[in-house]
Amino acid sequence: MRLSLPRTTSYDLPLLACVLVLLAIGLAMVYSASGIRALETLDEPRYFLVQQSAWAALGLVGMAIAARIDYHRYRAVALPALVIAVVLLVVVLIPGVGTQVGGASRWLRLSSFVGVQPAELAKLGLILYLSFWFASRRDEMGRWSVTVPFLAITSVLVGLVVVEPDLGTAIVIVATAFAMYFVAGARLLEFAALALLAAVGVASLALVQPYRLQRVLTFLDPWSDPRGSGFQTIQSLYGLVLGGPFGEGLGAGKEKFGYLPAAYTDSIFAVLGNELGLLGTLSVVFLFLFLAFKGIRIALRAPDTAGALLATGVTAWLAFQAWLNMAVVASLVPMTGITLPFISYGGSSLCVSLVAVGILLNVGRQNGGVFAPADPRPRGPKIAVRRASLSGTPHRWRDRWARQPAPRRRGGSAGGGAGRSSPLRGWSSRPRG
Repeated sequence: MRLSLPRTTSYDLPLLACVLVLLAIGLAMVYSASGIRALETLDEPRYFLVQQSAWAALGLVGMAIAARIDYHRYRAVALPALVIAVVLLVVVLIPGVGTQVGGASRWLRLSSFVGVQPAELAKLGLILYLSFWFASRRDEMGRWSVTVPFLAITSVLVGLVVVEPDLGTAIVIVATAFAMYFVAGARLLEFAALALLAAVGVASLALVQPYRLQRVLTFLDPWSDPRGSGFQTIQSLYGLVLGGPFGEGLGAGKEKFGYLPAAYTDSIFAVLGNELGLLGTLSVVFLFLFLAFKGIRIALRAPDTAGALLATGVTAWLAFQAWLNMAVVASLVPMTGITLPFISYGGSSLCVSLVAVGILLNVGRQNGGVFAPADPRPRGPKIAVRRASLSGTPHRWRDRWARQPAPRRRGGSAGGGAGRSSPLRGWSSRPRG
């Protein structure tokens, strides 16, 4: 007699654990990196920790709710969410309404201590809209009826974010949108041309403003002005190098004491390397790689095109933004202000990222995820279902495990008809190129 344990969840628990570990690391690093600043300015070393913890709690509640809502229901709110995001991006540019910090108008202040960054909402709004819009036009991919509206919608969002100005977030939006466009079935030639055009546009934006041009020159030679434009780049490298293999200890790092600008936001990865060393930085890199792997796996196993595109968009957004932040700190790309997901201080960024993870968990749950629901039927009917599947009889979603691989034919499509292929394959009947 075989003892079988009840399976009580279909959520991707390893993905959830990965996000929670990143969140815990982030709270610890925010407290360590911001404590001295909060003590000097507010006489309360835990001020930023309390703020981040409150946003984390709100984000976890949002993630739990999003994980339980069927993602197909977002079809009805995708367009309103995108419109609201565009309106907020316009409102934040109105003088006297948007809050300016460091010459950039990126925040809408709701109270003296609560602010919202519309660009963060725009990322999720664009992902929701493009997912269902591409899915409804899967047979038109590669035509101007899809390409032109896609470029127009993305350009409007990117343009408003660039005006703030926030080039780092604009780059993340472009990368996420193009990743979804490619996966939706874009022709390779067309995609390559549009990607080249986007790269030229980003390069032009980086060179047209004097301060952005200075960042590019600083990236090429930060030691040309070590006390001026190259100061943050050099101190970030010092933070990573001085940590050694195991770091100076949590809270014992020295780079945050007036040496490293934006220690608890954009440059928090340097503080992490300084205090937790190579072991800590590699652990964070591995966690983000694991998150990307799980997101791609959910996309490949999604039950339909919209779910696969949702998972692709969320994964591309979080993974690329994490890479960009760490690459800036390691001086692999020119300096740009972007937060490290789940780790950097920033309430709206953290909250929206956690809600996006909740949507990703729901997509994984629709196909059973890692913990597929157990089939309560006895062994005999299971065998009958397997035979029916081989004979071409449709089977229910609970019996997907029983499908057999279809025989392959040279130069033709797979036969058999019973096996359900991944939604990432066959979205378009045309060959790429």
